Amino acid sequence: MSNRPAEEDPVRDNRPACILILSASMGAGHDGAARVLAERLRARGHEAHVRDFLDAGPLRVGPALRLGYEVELKHAPEAYDSTYRLWYRAPWLCPAVASLVEALGGRRVARWVADAGADAVVSTYPLSTLCIGRMRERGRLRLPAVNFITDFGVHPLWVHRGIDLNLAVHETPARRAAESSGTRSLACGPAVSEAFSPERLPDRRGGRAELGLDPEDRAVLVVAGSWGVGNLERTWRALSAVGRVVPVVVCGRDERLLAEVQALAGTSPTRSVVLGWTDRMPALMAACDVLVENAGGLTSLEAMRAGLPVVSFEPIAGHGRENTAAMDAAGVGHLANDSGALADAVELLGSPGPARDGQISRAWAMFRSDPVDAILEVATAPRARRVA
Repeated sequence: MSNRPAEEDPVRDNRPACILILSASMGAGHDGAARVLAERLRARGHEAHVRDFLDAGPLRVGPALRLGYEVELKHAPEAYDSTYRLWYRAPWLCPAVASLVEALGGRRVARWVADAGADAVVSTYPLSTLCIGRMRERGRLRLPAVNFITDFGVHPLWVHRGIDLNLAVHETPARRAAESSGTRSLACGPAVSEAFSPERLPDRRGGRAELGLDPEDRAVLVVAGSWGVGNLERTWRALSAVGRVVPVVVCGRDERLLAEVQALAGTSPTRSVVLGWTDRMPALMAACDVLVENAGGLTSLEAMRAGLPVVSFEPIAGHGRENTAAMDAAGVGHLANDSGALADAVELLGSPGPARDGQISRAWAMFRSDPVDAILEVATAPRARRVA
């Protein structure tokens, strides 16, 4: 394939737009946001094509990157944290990474753009953002490029000056993205499935009955992402020591972790509910009183939409520590630094009162608009009006 620029951007008039969305199967967060954006675009009568950026590179470099990332998170978290922090200490290395990513994946991305007949490209993953930003900067991509930042923390590799528009889940990451890239940035709110809207949540009473919860039980939903990363056992122990608390633990796709937590719960007089991978998260959130998580990822955003207070405990290395600290600073989450603080937070936020109401209210305020509005505005605007 030649290195000519991918498709000149047309003026669409009133025709449906076609959006290419680049995600990555690195956990569930990036794919979850891409899926919601695509569903909303299609519901409005537009075309949306989702591609896994890990498939863009040669020689299965993408799957190898995913495997290495998962192994490092689970077995060498401090090494991952050091790598994550490196880019803050040496930001001058970021352009080299962008050049490498474009060299590896740019040709395939250009082919995806041409095959889809896209009017704009949206990225929900940092490396694909670097790729399309670099392509845009070099003139290899003449379509608008939008960066949808799924995290509260804005890592140096999350932004690129060639991007036309950054979309963020909250004002804080939007401001940081603008400062880091010099690019227009908006706080549009998270891209979360409508299944988590309060008016669409399943019946709370029925959900609690299915979990075997008594009316006076304080149910705490404990999650660790789709990969089951972090120390769920220690979180379970801390919660089990709190009176009237029933931990509802979701272990993700890690079967070994599921067996370990089930065995641990089986030796305790404290009641627990231990689950593996489930697609019933809206029902679980409706039935529970507090969410305890460790990464500030997609599940925490879903809980905010559902009106479930979020407590972060023992955040995972790298982005987990940055996200949870930023959520705490914004008042939409609460960071518990030890077991005692976790117990206090569950007691405070699990009961009706100003603290619970305040966090829920601030979280709901994030969902101020639909990200699709901003994407379509960029995709359908004449070239002279686009921000580049």
